[in-house]
Amino acid sequence: DKIYSEPMVRLLTLKALLIPKFLPDFLIWIQTAPKPDDCWESCRKLQASIVTEYQKNIGGLPCLTRNVKDGIYSLLSRLITKPKSSKSDSTIKHKLRGLVHSKFDIPQLVKATKLLLTQKDGFWSQVYRVSFTKDLADALPKIPDLWEPGIITNYPEEQQKFLTNLQPFWRYPGKTDKNYLSLAQFFEEVEEPHFAAIFYQISTGEVPANIFYSLSRKGNVKKGTLFEMTLIRQKGWRDHIHSALYGDTYLVTDNLRLIIRGMVIGLLLGAIVLTTILLISSWWTSRYDKTLQASMDKKIADLEEKLKSAQASTTDTNNPETLTEISPENQERFNRTHEAIKAMIKNLTDDINKLETDDKNRIGIPENAHNDKMYIVLFCVKRRLGIDQNFQYGEIGKYNERWQEFSDAIKEYQKSKGANTPDGVIDKDGRIQRWLEEDIRNQCLNPHGG
Repeated sequence: DKIYSEPMVRLLTLKALLIPKFLPDFLIWIQTAPKPDDCWESCRKLQASIVTEYQKNIGGLPCLTRNVKDGIYSLLSRLITKPKSSKSDSTIKHKLRGLVHSKFDIPQLVKATKLLLTQKDGFWSQVYRVSFTKDLADALPKIPDLWEPGIITNYPEEQQKFLTNLQPFWRYPGKTDKNYLSLAQFFEEVEEPHFAAIFYQISTGEVPANIFYSLSRKGNVKKGTLFEMTLIRQKGWRDHIHSALYGDTYLVTDNLRLIIRGMVIGLLLGAIVLTTILLISSWWTSRYDKTLQASMDKKIADLEEKLKSAQASTTDTNNPETLTEISPENQERFNRTHEAIKAMIKNLTDDINKLETDDKNRIGIPENAHNDKMYIVLFCVKRRLGIDQNFQYGEIGKYNERWQEFSDAIKEYQKSKGANTPDGVIDKDGRIQRWLEEDIRNQCLNPHGG
């Protein structure tokens, strides 16, 4: 009933920690208080005392960590709102009992979210820095591996909703949704360029040049791949000048308006003046790219180190490997193997459910994948077949080279089991599936069996 006393702030702070979907409402409630700064201070003090106790027993409070991360997913989902010109269009209609205002601007919520997740001694900021960013970086590249359209299981409720809504952007490259622009701007503000790049690509179909360059080894690269998503750099005036000088094929379709303007300027100023301008611009473009290239190495090295700890994909524009689209024959062989692996996940679910947290840690399962049965089975399959854990399962159904690498590992396994005609395929309910399933049950999922 519009009570903003310190005990009430502390009570609702605890509620926001324990009930993930309440966190956005809690921030709106604080921001609409008569004295929001006083509320923030009371909230901060309680968080600081919780952080002190939490750090003493961080490994023994998995449910609390899970709830806090899920609350952050709920908060990020609330930022997904289409920006429009009218003031009333970018507001949240809110029905929380006791709220002073019935509407709340998205920019205000972005500001409150940034404050919550960057507080020096805050509990949410502690989980965000230590666990959430790694959790999100780990989840994004696994989206292509989720074979059931629109359904993501084994995740907390709010994370499940968040990731489910992202599936179409990986399944249908080129699809965009402006609703995600606020989320892209938020990650840019909190200096998370790899997440900002993903959501700019999703919201606008291209990544601002400054963010793209911070993730790229070469300033003149127009495309790159991050978290299994292709990024397209936003084109600037230097690209247009380069196109005019060297005759890029996209000039006629993408820059027709620029060509017409250039012709008019040429007629007015004369060929000599126009040529001089183009030559100077070309020289400046080259000089700019060289300067940018010189400052890029340290930035990309820092980013790669950060993403490596999250077991995530990084932009790789220098990879000399050429991948070819999977052939119909290999696609059929992959589909057979994929059906067998899905059956293994179903058959091994009871064994996975029996594992304690310590067992999963001993096996080597990352904390943020403890409840992901698909990840655990694929982890064990890779281990049993002798494949590096960084190998992306989602790519074997896309590229011939990735399928061949996976198929060769299956052949070696078949040979080790004495198969007479190893074919590099796992058939559903076949003997190779049964052998592999039994090995995983007795070895990988048995913390005492090796």
